[in-house]
Amino acid sequence: MDKQALWYVGEEWVHPHEATLSINDVAVLRGYSAFEALRTYNRRPFHLDEHLTRLYHSAALIELEVPWSREALAAIIREVIERNRYKHAAIRILVTGGESEDSILPIGNPTLAVLITALGERDMERFAQGYKLITTRLQRTEPEAKTTNYLVAIRALKEATRRNATDALFVNERGHVLEATRSNFFIFRGNTLVTPASGVLMGITRNTVLDLAMERFPIEERPIELNELALADEAFITSSSKEIMPVVQIDDMKIGKGLPGPRTYELEQRFIEMVEQGAF
Repeated sequence: MDKQALWYVGEEWVHPHEATLSINDVAVLRGYSAFEALRTYNRRPFHLDEHLTRLYHSAALIELEVPWSREALAAIIREVIERNRYKHAAIRILVTGGESEDSILPIGNPTLAVLITALGERDMERFAQGYKLITTRLQRTEPEAKTTNYLVAIRALKEATRRNATDALFVNERGHVLEATRSNFFIFRGNTLVTPASGVLMGITRNTVLDLAMERFPIEERPIELNELALADEAFITSSSKEIMPVVQIDDMKIGKGLPGPRTYELEQRFIEMVEQGAF
């Protein structure tokens, strides 16, 4: 982490080692907070308005009031970008629950924090290798809200690490494959692109990929059955930081030929072209 970065925390501009939150904030005590994660390309935020819409939606789902207007938040985010000279960067927006007297119900005002870290150039070697995932039956609460309650995700990632995998896919009690710990999940069956439409966080990159695929492939937004993975020709995950990342193995099963597939590669090239043209 760049110790000279400038973060916006509680109405102050601070370096990372100076950033603090009250120990009595329910974000610290109970994990009650909403956040958003986005990235920049060449100092331009990627789909900022959509990320702000999702932040307010997440907060509403957990009954957390966001006392800042959309315009105020956008202005702070743009100032964070301006004060730091990163070409590409990851930005996290955190709205805490506020301080509490009984350690559970907040009575104080929320704190706003906007953090920024540098990102490197796109790693096409990692794309060529693809990811190995595992499946997990661990269940999340409020999957459609982006909150700092990552207990289940951290446990799933620990299990993935023990099994020499990169990430884990959540599978619900009905045997539906949902998403990875921080990414949306897609499969190709032939030319048809399939991704879950409910029980998942609606990713901004997910929606962008669906837009890019719309004129090229048939799309089905529906549950993916666990036993359907054996029939998948290709699979990939999407997120702000990963963009499009091929999945070549799930548990002990290879996906397709065990290599990134041509349709996934085509979507990645379309995504890169969109970014390079600044069409976002």
